[in-house]
Amino acid sequence: MHLDLLDFVQDAGSATTAAEVGQRFMGLALGRNASVVHMFMETKLKGFRATTIPHAVLDEEIHDCQFGTSQIVELVQSGASKVFWGVDLDKYNPTLPELDVRISKARFDLLKQRNSVTFPMPDSDGQYRGAGVGIGFEDKGGTFLNHMEEACGILAVASFAAHSRIQLLLSNEREPSPLSKRQGEVLQLLAAGFQLSAIADKLGIADSTVNLHLAQLKKKLNVKTKEQALAIALSNGWIAL
Repeated sequence: MHLDLLDFVQDAGSATTAAEVGQRFMGLALGRNASVVHMFMETKLKGFRATTIPHAVLDEEIHDCQFGTSQIVELVQSGASKVFWGVDLDKYNPTLPELDVRISKARFDLLKQRNSVTFPMPDSDGQYRGAGVGIGFEDKGGTFLNHMEEACGILAVASFAAHSRIQLLLSNEREPSPLSKRQGEVLQLLAAGFQLSAIADKLGIADSTVNLHLAQLKKKLNVKTKEQALAIALSNGWIAL
């Protein structure tokens, strides 16, 4: 196994944020003569991505793929081990949908990406819905395929290592607390076992004010009871026992 791959896997394993892993992976791919790199952890627009491609270009592609027929997307969603595509390779696939041809041409015109390898990636539940790692090259068809003979295995291992690390880091990230300081105090005392009147005494406020804070909390968190609000706050780490 190549030393740079081992170094990358170690670096990815020591990264503390998903963005850091994404940046390191892009550095590895660009160091292997890639012209563009992108990683999707989810297919929705707000999902995590690390990319060298302008977001507007990717957003347009995602939008088009949601409403058009794409053989490349179908292959990615099938969980294929790798997918080759691009302006040169498209010539050998006469059944390719118009959408795929258009995306390949746009990538070439805008980014000088002639051909690409895409590694489909599973979501956290193991299902393939369109997430993946795409690495584009300026290499022409034959040169690109020869390049892949040498580099594809290394890129595949690095892609899956990066994907796994990002998935773990994202699952560990907590949503920032939407609670006001006073709402957090009310829930913290509730978690400690205090009744409403005791919470009011502790905070130096009226019982009705405690009830008002709880009503606002339930509305903010879209729950019916103070116990449900407490459970959400504890599970997200906004308060602690």
